[in-house]
This record gives sequence, structure tokens and C-alpha cells, in this order.
Amino acid sequence: MRVELLGTAAAEGWPGLFCDCGVCAHARVHKGKDVRTRSSLLIDRCLKIDFPPDTFYHTIAYNIELRTLQALLFTHAHDDHFCPTELQYSGVHFVSKLLERPLPVYGPPEVIETLRPMQQKSALPLELHTLCVWKTETIAGYEVTPIRAHHDPTITCFNYVLRDARGTTLLYASDTGWYDEETWSFLLNYKLDAVIAECTKGPIEGDYGGHMSISDVVKMKQWLLENGIIRPDTPIVATHFSHNGGFTHAQLEAALGKAQIVAAYDGYVLSVGQ
Repeated sequence: MRVELLGTAAAEGWPGLFCDCGVCAHARVHKGKDVRTRSSLLIDRCLKIDFPPDTFYHTIAYNIELRTLQALLFTHAHDDHFCPTELQYSGVHFVSKLLERPLPVYGPPEVIETLRPMQQKSALPLELHTLCVWKTETIAGYEVTPIRAHHDPTITCFNYVLRDARGTTLLYASDTGWYDEETWSFLLNYKLDAVIAECTKGPIEGDYGGHMSISDVVKMKQWLLENGIIRPDTPIVATHFSHNGGFTHAQLEAALGKAQIVAAYDGYVLSVGQ
């Protein structure tokens, strides 16, 4: 399984659009790994998770041909992960020829019900599927299981366990605070080969409970180890960082590295089970 982290930022990107904090000023000058676009994953060049406002840039920067996607999977309906207006450009007025087959799109109810009237009005070549928590579906050849994230109680928010045909299993834990007991219990059914976990708050503790901090990600790794879900050498990668944490990439890398956790950056590639 080859996983490309196309973007690794929280909602406003990094540097923040209207922010003049120290780490944003640093990013504007030094660029490189300190510049982050909104979060999205691409697995084996065939399954994309989330469609943020920066997707157009991602296609150029990483030479991605969206026409070849086998499926599109959404975590939740927040607009840094779900930019529905961009999907209109798959329609008849914006392409020389329509997709040879409709693009299967999967996600929680709020995502699919937002897309449905758009799809019907503009005859977009999309095939819409609503996912249910805990229920495994086969998507683009992967076993995909939505698990409940602890993020925004007003909408359905999923994290995902994904397993490929070789049995390689990945947990994608984007946009979540510390899991509820039901989610932790469900994960006891798995042996994971890699974990990608959000770390929006960086070194900040407390505050909004719908995101994780560095210490939360470290505790998550420890819980997974103690319960035999991961091995000591299982790769753990942190993503979805906010400049509000106040750490540069180098500082995030140093802090997470103490626990053998990788601080991802835009374009980071994780190869699992190969």
C-alpha cells in the first residue's frame, strides 16, 4: 500500500490565510515543509480520501490524473475536507469528454446528501454511496470500515480502517479528538500495519476536544501497543497540523520524534507492507 499525503494542514492552511503569527511568518519566508495545504490522502493512485479546496493544486504538484481514480472517499462535511463545488468540474460543460464511468463517491450522510441535488441538477458523472459506521464496504478493491471519530457532534464524522487485497491494514484517524470507548473497543478487532493520525493542536493541551495534540498522539500509540493492535515498529505518522500550535515543522519533527512518530509534510509518502 502506497499512501501519499497530498496536504497536511488544518482548515486554514499554513501559513494561515490572514495570520501573521511567528510560524506563519517563518513559513512565508522559508517555505519548504513549513508550507502546508489542506489535508487529503491518495492510496495507490486509485483511492482518494477527501477533496479539499487545494485539490487543483495537488493535481499539478503531484501529477495526479483525477480521471483515473477508482473511488473518492470522504471523512466528513467540513469544507477543508469536502469542497463540493469543485466536483462540478467533472460535468459536461467543463471537460472535453465525460468520464468513461461514473466516479464512485462514498461518505457520511451529510456529504452524500449535499452532493445528490448537485449530481441530479447537473448530471454529474458521480455514483453516490452513503456509508454507515462500523459497516465494512468494498471500495476500489479495499475493505473500508468507517469508525466513529470524536470531532463535531452536529454531523457524522468518520475515520477509516482500510485493508488492501494483501491484508495490509491502515488506520486513518483524521479530524478526531480522543476516541469514545466504543471506537477504542472496535479497534481491538484489528492488527494495524500503519497509523496516520491527526495532530492539529501540536503542543497545546485542552481547548477544543475534537482534535488531538502531540501528547494525545503519543498516548494513542501507547494504547495501540499495549493492546497488541500495533507492533513496536509499526509506522505512526502525524498529520493535519495547525499553525496555531506554534511549532515549526522542525519543532514538530523533534517533539514527535521522541516517541518515534513521524511528522508528515505535504508530499510525504508512506509505503506499507511492500
